[in-house]
This record gives sequence, structure tokens and C-alpha cells, in this order.
Amino acid sequence: MNDRATPLAQEASDYYQRLLRPVFAGRKFLLTGEIAVPLGKLSRTLIGLDAERPFLLAGYEGTGPMPGPEDGELRMLGAEGTDILSVHRHHQQTLDNLTPELRHDIDAWDPDRTGRCILTSAVAVARSVAGRQPYGARPVTWAELEDKVRIDAFWDAVGVRRAPSRVVAADYTAVRTAADALNSSHGTVWAADAREGTNGGGLGLRWVRPGDDGRESFAYLSGISDRVRVMPFLEGVPVSIHGIVFPHTVAVFRPVEMIVLRPLTGDRLFYAGFATAFDPHPDDRESMRRLAFTVGTALRETVGYRGPFGIDGILAEDGFLPTEMNTRAGALFGPLAQGLPELPLEPLCFALVEGEQLKYRPDLLQRAIVESADKHRTCGGWSVTRTRIVDHGSIDVVRDGDDYREARSGEEPDGTFSFGPAPQGGFVRFNLKGERVAPGPSAAPEVVRAFRLADRLLGTEFGDLETARIVRPL
Repeated sequence: MNDRATPLAQEASDYYQRLLRPVFAGRKFLLTGEIAVPLGKLSRTLIGLDAERPFLLAGYEGTGPMPGPEDGELRMLGAEGTDILSVHRHHQQTLDNLTPELRHDIDAWDPDRTGRCILTSAVAVARSVAGRQPYGARPVTWAELEDKVRIDAFWDAVGVRRAPSRVVAADYTAVRTAADALNSSHGTVWAADAREGTNGGGLGLRWVRPGDDGRESFAYLSGISDRVRVMPFLEGVPVSIHGIVFPHTVAVFRPVEMIVLRPLTGDRLFYAGFATAFDPHPDDRESMRRLAFTVGTALRETVGYRGPFGIDGILAEDGFLPTEMNTRAGALFGPLAQGLPELPLEPLCFALVEGEQLKYRPDLLQRAIVESADKHRTCGGWSVTRTRIVDHGSIDVVRDGDDYREARSGEEPDGTFSFGPAPQGGFVRFNLKGERVAPGPSAAPEVVRAFRLADRLLGTEFGDLETARIVRPL
């Protein structure tokens, strides 16, 4: 039992464990994902539902406790890439070309070949691995809605208010003409299509600031896309709203702040994780939740959607304006269920996508997750870095004026700063301790302070970063 669990949290955790145990008990699952650490957590959850000991295929270790032998048969595939998406795509290619030795090991683990494959990668769509059919994997038609040159047509069809935009061919004159027509005092944002696969983490975005002709931005985007979406740069806090589509309704949760930082120069936006400390005005919160319900209902009615989704956007002067949709769970579901460690949320989502006919009780799930997200706040962020980090480590930190520093002996820490190796070079993560998190303010300034510490301690080169302005009353 979780000593901190509220009666509602315990009821939900107990109910969904009972509900899902007959679905997963005695079954074998081949778990695949770029990072071993979260695969271990998922494996323990499935074993808790009486599944057989899984087989795990991971690209690299990650930061945190590695899966032990009791968690599954782990094989490390190796990971390559210059950014998060290229690492994702390399992992998918590796899964398609497993060695004969590895296939033999998988067959020895699952000799009757009844096991199913669970794909945890953010860019994955339904596919088999080592002859094992996927379980709970989204079809291509759902993944296509993540394409930024397609989603505005969906918003319009559903009746969702959005910022003006134009989608044009990847031709400099066409893109520049669209930018001139839509330019705001902050410039424009240019987004690539999904020709090379799902984009994410701001990698397919370029912020063309006032006075910049955008030629350098266009040179990059034209190399990865056939079409480009142009829209005004929206000042305001980046936020996301999430929901889960059930057969007859939609459970919707609460806004999550996306930590999107701004280097002082250049055309890049710096995605650095997410946090639940930030509280929009109650009216904005409820309008975002209504939007999520409307969108989730439309997803079910138009493409037969089931399972989790998220809507990203900006809390701008005129309210929340969506910019993209993620037709998957995404990492942001983690902080929403921060206070529900015994809730088998991932298996629940897999069962929904798979079409298992169960008494899901969406209202119970919605109430439990909203209560948890409001009660157990998170404040922090993370990033990969090209700076090579060889060892894993964790440092207790304290706030000292406008900065963080390493805690001295006997000092009560305000947060933790962890780091470790990654294919791109390294990975850093900052988390403020729960009792130090003040609900209401944006978490972004705390992340900027933590990255300044990373530059001093680890030699990273995050540099000077700015945060989004709050332009709505809170």
C-alpha cells in the first residue's frame, strides 16, 4: 500500500489492478524502447499484474535504476544519433534487423511464439518484432495526426479556435511570402512536415525572429520536408492538456507546463521537459479541459481512436491556442500520475488501444488522476547535451540567491540534479523536491537556474536562456 495514497487514489489503483490482471496474467511480452530504465519500470508493473517475466530490448541504459534479472531478460542493442529523434529512428531500424543470435534468445524465452510485442518508442507505429505481433500499438492513421502540416485542417473540422497559419511547399519564396503575411512582433514559427517521420522536441521547428530573412532556417527545413507550416510566434506559456479516449466518453486531466526555453540568439526553441507546478487561471484550465473532451470525441468518431492523446499549445493573450497533437501517451502522463505509483496506467492504455472490452470506469480514472496531479506537483526539467558525460551521478542542490549550488554537509537540499551518459553525449535532469514546489508559478525559471549549474559543474554549454512570458491573468 502507498502510505500517502488518498482513499480515491487507493480505490483507483486497486480497481485497475483487478480489472487488468485477467488481461495480462500468464502472458509474455517483448518490451522494446530506446531507454532501459523505463522498460524496467513497465516490466515490474506487468509482473505485478501476473504477466510472465518479460524480454527487454533497449538501446541504452538511461539515468536511474537499471532493470535487474528479476525484471526481465535484458538485451542492450546500442543506440546512435545526434538528437532524440534520430536515436528513436535508429532504434526502430535495429529492431527490424535483429541478429540471428538475438532472435534465437527470444525464441528460447518464447518457444511457442505466443508472446506479444509492446513498443514504447514515441515514434513507433504498429509493427512486429522478432515475429511477435504488436500489442496496444497505434495504427499509422493515428500517427499521421501528429503531422504539423495536417493538424490545422483537423482543428478547423472540429471547430477548434487556433492561430492563423499557412501550409506551403518547401520553396523559399513561398515560405517567405507566408511569413511576411503572418509576421507578428515576435516573428514567425516554421514547422516541417512528417516526411521523415514523426517530429518532436522542437527539432522540426524554427523560430524566425524579426529581421531574420529565414534562409538558414529554410535550408534546414527544406532538407527534411516537402511542405512547411508558417504561423505567428505566440507569446505565452507553452502548455499541454491530456486525455484518454474510451469507447463511450473521454477522460480529461489538467494542464501541464512544457518547459520551452529560448536562447538569446538563433532560430531554435529549447524543449526541456515538463512540470505540473504551473496553474493557469481556473477559467483557462476548464476551457482547456473542455477542448480536450471535444477533440477526444472527434478522434473517436473520425478515426476510431482509443487511448491517450495530448494537445500542445500556447496560453497566449487570447487564451489557449493549440499548435499540435500527440496521438500517444507521451512522457507527460508520468507527472500527471505522480501520486499514483500503484496505478497500472501504461497497461491500461495498452489494453484500450488493443480494444480489450472491459469496464473501464473512465470517471474514476479521471477523478483519481486530476486529484493526484493537483496534489503531487512537479517542478523540474531535463535535456540531452552534446557535452560527453561518462559517469552516472546525482547531486543534492540548494537555492542560493538566484542560483542553485551543491548542498553542503548538513544542509537540507531543495532538489536533486542527476546526470549520465546518452548517445548524443550526456543527459541532465533537475527535480525540485515535492515539499519545495509552490503551486502556481511557472517551473521554467527554476530549470534555467539548474542548467546554469550544469554549465558550471559539468561543462555543458546551455548558455543564457530566457523563459516564456506569462500574458494571461492567473
